[in-house]
Amino acid sequence: MKEYHNILVINLKHIGDVLVATPVLRALKEACPEGSLSVLVDKGTEDMVTFNPAVDEVMVLDRAENANFLSRIFRQVIFTLKLRRKKFDLVLELSARDRGAFLGFVTGAKERIGFEPNKRTFLGRHHAFTKLVKISTTTQHMVDYNLALVRALGIEPPDKSLSIFWSERDSKACVRLLSERGLGEDRPYVVLHPTSRWLFKAWNSRGYALLCDYIAEKYKLSIVVTSASDEKEKKRVNEILALANSRPIDLSGMLSLKQLAYCISRSILFVGVDSAPMHIAAAVNTPVIALFGPSGDHMWGPWGNGHIVIKKGWDCQPCGRDGCDGSKVSQCLEAITPEEVYQAVDEKLKGITRCD
Repeated sequence: MKEYHNILVINLKHIGDVLVATPVLRALKEACPEGSLSVLVDKGTEDMVTFNPAVDEVMVLDRAENANFLSRIFRQVIFTLKLRRKKFDLVLELSARDRGAFLGFVTGAKERIGFEPNKRTFLGRHHAFTKLVKISTTTQHMVDYNLALVRALGIEPPDKSLSIFWSERDSKACVRLLSERGLGEDRPYVVLHPTSRWLFKAWNSRGYALLCDYIAEKYKLSIVVTSASDEKEKKRVNEILALANSRPIDLSGMLSLKQLAYCISRSILFVGVDSAPMHIAAAVNTPVIALFGPSGDHMWGPWGNGHIVIKKGWDCQPCGRDGCDGSKVSQCLEAITPEEVYQAVDEKLKGITRCD
């Protein structure tokens, strides 16, 4: 393969999207160990790539959506000039969106590789890239979808695992929070992350509460409940805690993404839905039980071996809609019974000795 000296990977998508693309970064660095690798991500997603040994520079795009029009234009101009001065010789654009295509184009890199769109875009992506890769997302996981751009360079990645890194400060902060709630470093626990920014991907509060009680009673394990700081997610957690007879440890809204990664890495099991924390669990090799509804597990399921996906398998799945008939409630998730989840938990925790 040709040697590249200055590489840029653009990934202007959500938190989970950035994490599932980390095998791309490792593959590029292993193929060009002497080259410099930069990653451009949206503000709020950078925790997925900072401290990554494959990455030499993390560039964060702050869209400053609260700023006035002239201020946003000025910021964009300054940022594009900064990209141009970097003199990249290779750009991989993973977002498959017009903004990423434009930023890749203005770098002036001699090689710019992106995905061929399924429909026409206003920029005309064939002008923005020197090479377009056509690949379907409907037949493979997003990890392999992203790696198609690496394979277009003649690189076959030997390691396709996800990776996330944190600092000692992050781990100490998490240990302190757990210790303050009576959970010492030697105590095993299960992480329950019941929410997503899109609550139509979440199971019902009663089911989660019953699950907490089942794990606490049968396995005598602590349950740590986490969520983002969003008020809707925290409200859902409060509903679960109010319904549960057991006393789960509530860390909702208290952890940064890197602290959450450490918290999940210490747990013996993660239970949740299609979300960034589910991908974090897969990245830190914690067994996952994931409940799937309208989204496709063949594309977005927990990456790696040994995980369990629970879904009804209805003909309408995956529909990709925000609930049935615009209701924001997904009946394919509502139909999952507590007993189905108990069975998955038993399969994963069968080696745990009950403490009577």
